[in-house]
Amino acid sequence: MWKNLRDLLFGGITSKILLGISNIFLIKVLIKSDFALLSNFLYIQSMVSGLLFTPFLLAAVPVAKLKKIQNHNRFFSALNWFQMGFLSLLLFAAWVFGPSLSVSLFKKEEFYPSILLGLVASIFMTFQNILLSQQQTLEAYRRFNILSIARPFALILVLLGLHFTGNLNFWSASLSFLVSIISAIMVEFVAFSSLFSLKGIGLRINQFSWFWKSAWMLILFFFIRGTYDHIGFFFVSRFFNMENIANYSVPFRYYSMADLIIVTSHIPFISSFTTESRLESLGRYKKWIKYTSIISVFALAILPFSKEIFVAISGEQYEISFPYFCILMVGLVPFLCFSPAIYGVIAKGMGKFLLILSLISLVVHFGLSWYGAISQNLALISFSTVFSRGLIYIISAFVVFRKL
Repeated sequence: MWKNLRDLLFGGITSKILLGISNIFLIKVLIKSDFALLSNFLYIQSMVSGLLFTPFLLAAVPVAKLKKIQNHNRFFSALNWFQMGFLSLLLFAAWVFGPSLSVSLFKKEEFYPSILLGLVASIFMTFQNILLSQQQTLEAYRRFNILSIARPFALILVLLGLHFTGNLNFWSASLSFLVSIISAIMVEFVAFSSLFSLKGIGLRINQFSWFWKSAWMLILFFFIRGTYDHIGFFFVSRFFNMENIANYSVPFRYYSMADLIIVTSHIPFISSFTTESRLESLGRYKKWIKYTSIISVFALAILPFSKEIFVAISGEQYEISFPYFCILMVGLVPFLCFSPAIYGVIAKGMGKFLLILSLISLVVHFGLSWYGAISQNLALISFSTVFSRGLIYIISAFVVFRKL
């Protein structure tokens, strides 16, 4: 397990560091209005691919292991056809309704291009996520690393080229993200093309139907958990001006990058909790909590003194964002230490418990975010974003260690 963790962390963390560099670069060079538009593009991209389809993929990996699915290509191809059809409908609807859709959602007509580009990018992002989930299930971490690193590397090259030629703005930056995703997919063209095979389409439909019946509570849990970040950003995009959207987006981007690294580092626990004995998996989890707690204490101790570093990286125009950054970073502690526990709860067959817990947390999160929006309180929205998820992870850790 720890060898897999090492191999996985190499590609996962390297790719997240490269993405982090590209995001910091864009924060530094784009004007606030362009960065607000880019943030909305990234929001649409991640919301559609992450919120609507990642729950299926997150549920698919542990289910594939617990149920010992043999034909992974057919299984993930079924997910691919489902997402491709649904995304095509969303893109068509956005095209038909036009700028009025942007006004209805965000009260800002200028967000319409970012919505369209975000929907297109989400299609290819979902293709990439399916390939990554397939390789995680097969524990093909070398191929996982290649695919993970190819995308941010291509992105940085394109962004640098645009910047030095004086052509970097919202439009070119958004298209650069799109090109980088397509480039990453092409690295695994053979596996990517196999996801479009029509052979055995009936079996694929049947397998997808079986998957939904077997894991619908788990899918809904991951869906609800995925809404937490998106709810907060939606309220900010809808009820705040472009200046405040940019001020919130900067710390939120740092938070998202750190969260991606955390999620990547937890992937081996899927195998641990679903294939190893309870004693072995709990032993590994205890060690994880011990080491990450030490890291968290050190990070929290230096956080109050990191304002100058934050300003140096982000720019003086974002100095006002530092309190939101602190709130989000403190909220990452329960993610880092306790979030692998959800796979232990899944291994116990307690999908219904996770679903109920996520619904309770969702109500609390929505209420706090709504109040933060109408009171123009970005700090409260930041707190609500991390509190809702942290509540799930801490309670799940207690359940994992409880003897049944």
